[in-house]
Amino acid sequence: MTVSLTELRQRLFELADQVVDTGEPLIVLRRGVRLRLVREDAAGMQGGRLARLKPQSVVVGPPLQPDESPSAWGPDSALRVAEPSRPWPRTSRKRSKPAP
Repeated sequence: MTVSLTELRQRLFELADQVVDTGEPLIVLRRGVRLRLVREDAAGMQGGRLARLKPQSVVVGPPLQPDESPSAWGPDSALRVAEPSRPWPRTSRKRSKPAP
């Protein structure tokens, strides 16, 4: 919904309640500039920059050695990077119960 600043002044509480109830932002025009009145938790629901992230495929492999550089790899090196060097050791951790 878009309103002028004069209309906002006249109906401030009514319009603020509408934003709170619906979560829809209120646009206020002032000298050609658009101002937004938004509910704080509604701004986070739209996602922002993090919502625009796209899933990427990731190659998981062993970390590089300190003297190793990706620029020195040959054509078959990509296969070597994707192979795990050793299985990760499994350790059992007992969860302690919280004190009463």
